[in-house]
Amino acid sequence: MAKKLNVFKGKKSIEKFLNPGEHPMMPLVELPESLNPFAGKRVRIFAKLMTFSPLGNVKSVPAFNMMQALYQRGELDQVENVIENSSGNTVFSLALAALQFGVKNTSSYVPHEISIHKLWMLLFFGVQPIVNKEPSLPDANDPRAGVYKAREKGAQPGWINPGQYNNPDNPAAHEKWTAKQIWKQTKGKINILCAGLGTTGTITGTAKTLKKKNDAINIVGVMREDSSYVPGVRTKGLLELIGFDWEKQVDFIEQVTTEESYSKSMQLSRQGIVVGPSSGFALCGLLNFLQKKVDDDSLEDLRNDDIEITCVFICPDSPVPYLDEYFKYLDTSEFPEIINSDLLENEE
Repeated sequence: MAKKLNVFKGKKSIEKFLNPGEHPMMPLVELPESLNPFAGKRVRIFAKLMTFSPLGNVKSVPAFNMMQALYQRGELDQVENVIENSSGNTVFSLALAALQFGVKNTSSYVPHEISIHKLWMLLFFGVQPIVNKEPSLPDANDPRAGVYKAREKGAQPGWINPGQYNNPDNPAAHEKWTAKQIWKQTKGKINILCAGLGTTGTITGTAKTLKKKNDAINIVGVMREDSSYVPGVRTKGLLELIGFDWEKQVDFIEQVTTEESYSKSMQLSRQGIVVGPSSGFALCGLLNFLQKKVDDDSLEDLRNDDIEITCVFICPDSPVPYLDEYFKYLDTSEFPEIINSDLLENEE
């Protein structure tokens, strides 16, 4: 009934609300021709809007699954504190999920270069940040790394570390929910799945289930170029921290830069698909992949006897947490002029 009416009642109403399995499917929205340069080649591109998850971000899906699984296994008995290595969506989602299972306190190791806006977000949601300075390419077994420190702290009495980078309940959430939704929504006609590579839980779990249903589906993973910044996704070096078998799931890898990610995100948002930079990042990777297939005359190989090529890219969150960054990374010509700006009050 909750799925049909989207109403959550009773003593466990919030737990039910945060449970992805209790919700209608998250939207799958086709891009118009103005955002799809391959529309004339019978290529259809769909955005999977994980922004419609209970907490507005893709991380809320595995966060709930990890905490629920810990609770069901009895691993939260006597636990009073959750500790994770995260500076954003994962840890605040964990904090709210943990609360539903009786754990009131959440702390997180955050990098020393964390933005003030992310710090504010953590503080707003009651997460205690622990600022940590670690190597630029940390190793999970390096005592200076936040992952290592969170794991060590989580082993102490009264503490637990869900461990988003190697906890199998992370990708399992996407096997259980995200992949099945995409399969049903495309009626099994999906040819390409594209997602950014962060903790890789999304692409690992979603790809596993989709490949079981049709091993001809192409999985495109998108990583940051070494000198580029995009929140939530990683460079090749930073992916060394990950414990999932994402490389076995990914058929192709594309690299994308900061500016094109933010620009594409803003283009999507201005047309009504309001998504953040990591969504623009994923779409850029998909478009790069398709262009290469056009250039080497292998686009037709992707059809798998279908009339159309159906592509889905994952949209992890909204642009709201990163609004200041758009003005940092994009040229002023991308934005309208402020009329009568001299009338604005300036506190400086």
